[in-house]
Amino acid sequence: MSSIDNMLDASNSPVGYDFITFWSAGYLALEGVPEAAFVRERIVEIQQLAVPGNDAVFLWHYPPTFTLLATVLAAIPYLTSYFLFLGGSFLFYVYSLKRLFQHRYAILLIIAYPAVYLTMVHGQNSLLSTGLLACAIVCFRSKPVLAGIFIGLLAFKPQLGVLIPIVLIVSQQWRVFWSATLTTCLFVGVSLAVFGWELWGVFFQNMAVVKSIMGQGLLLFEKMPSLYITLKMFGFADDFSYVIHWGMASGVVGVLIWLWYRYGPTNMTFAALIPAILLLLPYLFDYEMTLLAIPIALLAMDMAEKGGVFWEKTILVCGFVTPLILAGIGQNFGIQIGFPVIFSLFVLAVSRAVSQNRRSCDL
Repeated sequence: MSSIDNMLDASNSPVGYDFITFWSAGYLALEGVPEAAFVRERIVEIQQLAVPGNDAVFLWHYPPTFTLLATVLAAIPYLTSYFLFLGGSFLFYVYSLKRLFQHRYAILLIIAYPAVYLTMVHGQNSLLSTGLLACAIVCFRSKPVLAGIFIGLLAFKPQLGVLIPIVLIVSQQWRVFWSATLTTCLFVGVSLAVFGWELWGVFFQNMAVVKSIMGQGLLLFEKMPSLYITLKMFGFADDFSYVIHWGMASGVVGVLIWLWYRYGPTNMTFAALIPAILLLLPYLFDYEMTLLAIPIALLAMDMAEKGGVFWEKTILVCGFVTPLILAGIGQNFGIQIGFPVIFSLFVLAVSRAVSQNRRSCDL
C-alpha cells in the first residue's frame, strides 16, 4: 500500500474527503488493530500516510460491519480505491434506480439530483445505501427473499435501517423480514468472526463521543438537516433540542406505523418511509439526502400519472433543489432549511397515500 503525494485541493483538504477515513480505518484493520480507527491520533497518522501534507482531521464513527468493506478498500492504493469506490457506487445507484423507475426520462432525474454530487464530492457512501434501498423496493413483491437480503446489507450503516423491521412487522411482510433478519445476523456474525466482540464495544462507546461533538457545535451545522441541529442553530439548549427532536421523531414513527399497518407496501408508503428514516436521525448530513432520490422520483411519477396540486409540486421542487442550497443558506443566514423540506416530503407522501386509498374505497 503506497502513499499518495500532493493529493490536496485548494482548501488543503485531501482528495476524497470522508473517503480518507474509510481507507484509513481499513488500513488499521489490515494492520490488525481495527479499534485504533476510533483513536484520533492513530487514524490521523494513517490519513497522512494516504495523503502526505494533510492537516485535516476526519474521525471514524462506523460499526464493524462497515469496517469489513473498509478493509477491502484499503487493500488497494488510496487514489485507485477512491475512484473505484465512487465509480462503482455511482453505477450501482444509477442501475438500481433505473430499474425502479422504468420511464424513458427517469434517468435524467436520477442523474441530475444534486445530492448525488454532494455524496461524490464528500467521498461518502450514500449512493451505496440508496442503491440497496432501491433494489429492495424493486424486488419487494416479486422476490421478497432477495429484497430482504438488500435490506440486511444496510447493516453497514444500521441507523438507516432501524425503521424497516418495524414496518415489515406491522404490514406482515414476513418473508422479507426474516430474510433481512438472517442477512443482518450473518453480516454481524462475519464482523464478529473477523474482529471479535471488542470492536463492537468500542463502537458503542464511541457514540458518546459523537453526541459530545454535536453538543459542542464542532460540526458544520449548516450541512446538517435534522430538527436537533435546526433548533441548535436557533440558539436553543442542547437538552431541549434533543427532547423536541425525539418528540417529533416519535410522532413520525407513529404515523409511519399506522400507514404501513393500514395500507401495506405501496409506492406512497415507501415514499413516506425514506424521509421518516432521515427525520429520525439527529446526526444527519446533507449528502444523506441522496436517499430522497427515491421518494422524490416516486412522488413525481405518481403526480405525472394522477395529477398534483400546486403545493404538492412546490414541495417536490424544493426537495429536489434543497441539497444544492441548504449549506449556503445555513452559512449566510444561520437557518437550516433541510429539515422542513424533508418533513414536508414525508407529509406529502402520507397525504397522497391516504387520499389515494380513500378514493379507491369510494369507487
